[in-house]
Amino acid sequence: MNVNQKIRQYLLYLKQCDDLDAKYNLDNIEIKLLNEIAGALLAESSLTVSGLLALKQIASPATLHAAMKRLIVKNLIVQIPATDSRTKYLDLTKLGWKRYSELSDIFAASK
Repeated sequence: MNVNQKIRQYLLYLKQCDDLDAKYNLDNIEIKLLNEIAGALLAESSLTVSGLLALKQIASPATLHAAMKRLIVKNLIVQIPATDSRTKYLDLTKLGWKRYSELSDIFAASK
């Protein structure tokens, strides 16, 4: 495969990922938050709401909070209260995991 074919294949992969994100009506900040939550879960760690709001390299806490609320409304994430009711953990819903399964399928097909 020559360089032009590789670039075309990569651009097709990006377009398919963008199309999938459009299907879920996701903006760039929501995508980054989903990736942070999924990454924490795959590392067998947990991300709390306060931990998410501290991700200032992504956006301001107010913007992050608004994006988190949108992801909850879209049924992609859920807040799980800890035994200490002041702490809430974030988890992907079945729909949230389904999106990652679809992304995985796109990646596998691009090889």
